[in-house]
Amino acid sequence: MSAERDWYRDEVRQIGTDYASVDEVASYDARMRKIRDVEAENREILSLLKVSSGSSVLEIGTGTGAFARTAARQGVRVTALDISPVMLAYAEQCVKKEGLSGIRFVRAGFLSFEAEKESFDGAVSGLALHHLPEPWKAVALRRVADALKPGARFCLNDVVFRWKPGEAPEAYFARIVELAPGSRKNFARHIAEEFSTLEWIMDGLLERAGFAIEHKSCQHDFLFSYGCRKK
Repeated sequence: MSAERDWYRDEVRQIGTDYASVDEVASYDARMRKIRDVEAENREILSLLKVSSGSSVLEIGTGTGAFARTAARQGVRVTALDISPVMLAYAEQCVKKEGLSGIRFVRAGFLSFEAEKESFDGAVSGLALHHLPEPWKAVALRRVADALKPGARFCLNDVVFRWKPGEAPEAYFARIVELAPGSRKNFARHIAEEFSTLEWIMDGLLERAGFAIEHKSCQHDFLFSYGCRKK
């Protein structure tokens, strides 16, 4: 990085849980599929994106590649990004095993992907934006909007905090850490160290980036799903 850009955030620096091998990712994938209907979730995302066969979708934080594979089976072309080479290796392994085409994997993230302006018909990201502090979330969302065609949709799933009226923040965190659909230890570390934001801030970030929020839902007071349209 040049001296003129030494202020730019290095998103490749690992924040949160890291995986050292493809076997570890496979175990993680198997655990998640026991507690979530991953395929149903991905079909719902495709429905919210309102894309069809031949459409091009940008996915930021592809992880195991589950969404990209679901989309490819419906004829959607996916550019699937992740900063983890191990995750990308696992996702590519799954694609090869299933004999799928139409997916391009790239090691990049919100701040480093390259795309022509207004070149994608939709975008999706799951559990990745919280790796960035607020100012860089704003940069990231603006870059996603720039890559989308006018009227295209963006689906965002992430940990976003929303405590109940009158509830102390400390009481809220103590409560939701017990609701984690997985490892309590990992979720406690997430709350303490990562960059999940508040609902009203996330709403504002999306709107300031040029999105209209068309759909918003929440599970357990911290797992948010946003369906947005580029204005």
